[in-house]
Order: sequence, then structure tokens, then C-alpha cells
Amino acid sequence: MGLLYDQEPRVRRWALNALALIGTKEQVAAVLEAIKRNESDPDILAAGIAALCAIVDAEEARRQLKSANLPIEGAILLAAAQQSTSFNEELRGTRINIDTADIPQLRLASILIGLGKAPENFFDAKFENRQVIGSLNGHDDRIVAQYSVWAICENKTLGPKALGVKLKEIEGRPEKVRKYVYQTIASNAAAARKNLDLLVQGSEDKSDEARNGLAIGLRDTFFDSIEELVLEWWPDEQTESVRQRLLEHMAAQSAKCSLYKEPVLQIYRDAPTNSLTRSRLESAARGTELRTTMRVIAYDAEGADLFGYDHVPQRVRSFDGPETPLQRAKKIKVLLVTALPKEAAAVMATFDSSETLGVPGDPNFYEIGVYEHNHVRREVLTASSGMGTLNASALTTNALRSFPQLEHIVMVGIAGGCPNHERADEHVRLGDIVTSGGNGIIAHDFVKETVDGREIRSAPQRASATLMGMAARLQAEALMGRRPWDAIAASALDRLGADYARPANETDVLHNGAEIIGHPPDGQRRDGLPRVFSGVIAAADTLLKNAATRDQLRERFNVRAVEMEASGVQDAAWHANKDIFVVRGICDYCDKAKSDVWQNYAALVAAAYARALVQAMPGGWF
Repeated sequence: MGLLYDQEPRVRRWALNALALIGTKEQVAAVLEAIKRNESDPDILAAGIAALCAIVDAEEARRQLKSANLPIEGAILLAAAQQSTSFNEELRGTRINIDTADIPQLRLASILIGLGKAPENFFDAKFENRQVIGSLNGHDDRIVAQYSVWAICENKTLGPKALGVKLKEIEGRPEKVRKYVYQTIASNAAAARKNLDLLVQGSEDKSDEARNGLAIGLRDTFFDSIEELVLEWWPDEQTESVRQRLLEHMAAQSAKCSLYKEPVLQIYRDAPTNSLTRSRLESAARGTELRTTMRVIAYDAEGADLFGYDHVPQRVRSFDGPETPLQRAKKIKVLLVTALPKEAAAVMATFDSSETLGVPGDPNFYEIGVYEHNHVRREVLTASSGMGTLNASALTTNALRSFPQLEHIVMVGIAGGCPNHERADEHVRLGDIVTSGGNGIIAHDFVKETVDGREIRSAPQRASATLMGMAARLQAEALMGRRPWDAIAASALDRLGADYARPANETDVLHNGAEIIGHPPDGQRRDGLPRVFSGVIAAADTLLKNAATRDQLRERFNVRAVEMEASGVQDAAWHANKDIFVVRGICDYCDKAKSDVWQNYAALVAAAYARALVQAMPGGWF
């Protein structure tokens, strides 16, 4: 916490921004102290309030802010809303008049726009946000100007037209404003084609940061004549970071422009083995013929086998034919386990391609699934066990025997949810996603039974720290408005058809005994889309239809979902010293009203989140 006392204000602000992403309740006292010490600095104060609202629930945040005599209005409200949707009601009643609002409010309003968390008509009841935000990019305060352009660059729904600036006037704007203007225009092929003269201007900008923004924007953009600009710019570019970005564009777009190939390959040949330059170019060239050529170059230089195996003498090395599915499977590090056919179908629908295989002496039937995203190719194994902990344990044991190189095992499918209508931040609903939390998995059928009743003797077993870290990263991305599982689910639904569509909200009925009760208001919910929870997953060879038992599991162990396989997978993985993680879509409430209506959709969103998790994993894990 020493950085919170640093003499440099921006370091203190950065430290609070970091706590907003990874802080825990243990740091609340330090955050409150930082808020108290920095009340006179609106930027640090806002960062402190955002960190507080990220770490504690809304009720506690409101109590602490009241205790600190900080009314939830103006800049205080805008800072709180960055991290908690529980302030949305107050936010919807707020208007930020760009002519009269103070600078801290304008800065924070732009951040909310960029994060996609601002209500529509935030500035003026008569105008959409996209019609107003651009007018701030010429503001006298350079940070307000920078944040307004960043917001348009970050929030793709606004579009380049929201910039609202005469492009011929860009040269006179601050360098960070120019950076985000160039990046916004370049990342949109239609806008880039229309404003090619601006891109030429950007390539000659005296600011390294501005040119870097342009190069970043060009990464995935291609249209006729852009290659002329890039090939003329790249040889003269002196700043290494900008050169790297241009090379990534050339590698990614090499299939569309043959003139890009030779410069990229020459740089690749000259770069040291395992260098950052080679890694970046390999990643950018994923899925192209250029990537194959890079592998041949690496083989020629290092004597390594083309398929990634260790060096072997020339007389026994063979390149006859492509790899077999079994050879590919022997290099895969991630296993996705499902139990039901509907779960397996949902997982397969998220694949860009797949191939089946079997292993002699192994009763499991495997599928190699391929995920391709941003020119990066990831392969996973998947297999379906059938219901129950014993089946899941047997499948996992056989899989680890056949493929001992597997490191990360993810159980994917449906589960019953543990709602809590008294606490919105714990209220799991149908269609939501529940992932392993810090206390992992508990086998709730491991019990001691006496005349006094049944006592659960199992203790929760922790899930994979590495995979929980990846889930935390996805959570941080979600706080910034990026939830890749939504788009993945939509794409998979196109393949699966209407049977996997989300059921009507009217079918999400919650009972308290014989009484139907309402769901609590929840500002963090997005209509028609899942909310993601993490917590303990309870598993047993028992189909639970008892709300009292469900509530006991929730209260005693903080259980969020109840299912029938995870503890079996956990046991098999634990004995082999492998990582285990669980992703479940919620299809019922474990009570007598249990039905199958939500099962397909729950399987779909679980499979989509599993893909997002794999896509987020570092390349070194593969």
C-alpha cells in the first residue's frame, strides 16, 4: 500500500485504479484513508471512490461515503458509477451540461461514455451521447479533450462520426487527442478509406504516440491502397514500437497483400529465437500461409521439428503428411468436460472447427475443438462423461492417462442456482453463469448421519488459482464493458437454432414455499443477458429438488450452484496434480418447481463463457 502515499499524485491515482481491479476487503481501510487524505485532488478522490465501490457492495459504499461526508452527487456519483451499477438510478436522473459542468465532472462523464455505462441523453435530453461527446475534444482542459476522444475510440457503438471534429484541424490538437482520433478512424475500414489523406498525415505526425495510435488502429484494417501508405511509411519509421505495430498489420493482412510477406519474413529471420518480435509476428500471422513459412524458418534455424517436437536426427525425422488427430491431441493443454448431450452440443457449437478421435484402451470419445480469435488459434479437447460424480471421475482419470500433458480441466454445463432474494449481489437467476470461486467445490453428499440428523463432512476444495485469475481478468474486462461471451453465445445460437434461445423472462419464477415471490432490483443486470457470479459449487450424486437444502448450502458454504459432476472431476484432477475449474449455466432453482425449460440456454451461456476463458489464457499456456 506504499504507493498510496507516493509524492507523485498520478502514482497514487494509478495505485487506486489497480485496487479497483484487484483489491479485496483487506484494502478497504487503506482506500478510505486515501480518500480522506486526497479530498482536495478531484482525480485521486474519484479514483478512490471507484476503488471503494469496486471492492465493497453498494450498501457498504453508500454508508462509507456518508460517513466521510461525501454526498452521492456530481463527480462523486460519476466516480461511483464507474464500478457499480447500483448507482444507475441516480445516474439516470443526472444531466451533465457541458457548458456549466466543472472539469472533474466532464472527465468522469467521458470515462462513463467510453465504458458504455452512461445513460443515453447523458448530456442533453434532446440529443444522443454520440451527438454531444465529440464537442468536448476541443475543450481547454487537455484531459477532458483526451478522455472524450478516448471514449469514442473505446466505445465502438459511437462510431467515427461521433468525433465531431474537422479532420483538417487535427494537427493543432494535443498529441493524445491526435492519437485517439487516428486510431478511431484507422480501425474502421470505411472511415479509413474515406479519410486516407488523414492517415497519410498521421503517418507523418511528429509525435511517436500519435503515430503509434494510427498503427494500432490499422492492425486489423485493410482496403485497396492502404498497402501503399504502409509500405512507404514502414521503412522510414524510427520508433520501434510503431514499427512493431506496422509489422503486425502486415503479418495479419499478408493474405490480402503479397507485398507484405517479404518485409515481415526478413524481420522474422533477423529476430532472435523466442524474441518478443517473433512472438508478435507469429501471433499476428495466425491462420495464414505466412505462419507456416515462419515455422519452417524457425525449424531451419534451430533444427527443431516443424510440429514442435524436440530435435531428432535427420534420418528419423519425417514430414510425410500432416499431423494425425492423435498427434495434435497429445499437445493440447485444456480439457473441457461435459455430462449431457445438450451440454456437449453447446460446447461444439462454439468451435470454429473440430475433429473426432479415439485412443486405444481408452473408452472416452474425444473431440478436438478449435477456437480462432484475432488471428490466434487455440485447440482444446472435449469429452462427455454422462451424469454423476463417478462417471465424471472415470472420464477424467482416463483422459489424464491418455493425455498426461493436460494441465487445465474445465467442467462445463448446467446447474441449479442458489437464489437469495434478500441480497441482489448474491441473487443467482435462471440463465446466469456461475464459475468456481475461492472456495471451489464441495461434495455435499459426503455426510455423517446420526439420530440428530445429517452433517456434511466434506470441506470445500479450492479451484485452480491460475484459472480463477483468468476469470478475474474477464471480470475486470466486464467492468470496462467487454463481455466476449455475449457475442460467442450469439454466434453459437445461430448454429444451434431456436431450441437454445433464451426463454421468456416470465418463465423465471421464484418460489418461497408455495408463494411466488419477486426478484430483487439489481442495477448490475442487463436485460436478456446473463450475469456472472463466482462462488462455491456443490456437487453430489443426488438430483436436488429441495429448496431448504439449497438454502442451507448457500448459507453455510456460500454455494452459488448445485450440480452432479464437479467433485468427481475434482478428485481425479487432484490426484494427478492438475488444475480444475467449473463453469455452469443456471437452469433451475433446485426446488419442486424444477423444469427443463432453461436447460439449453444455460448450456449455451456456459459454453460461451468457457470459450471466452480459453481465449483469455496467455499464449504460453498452449
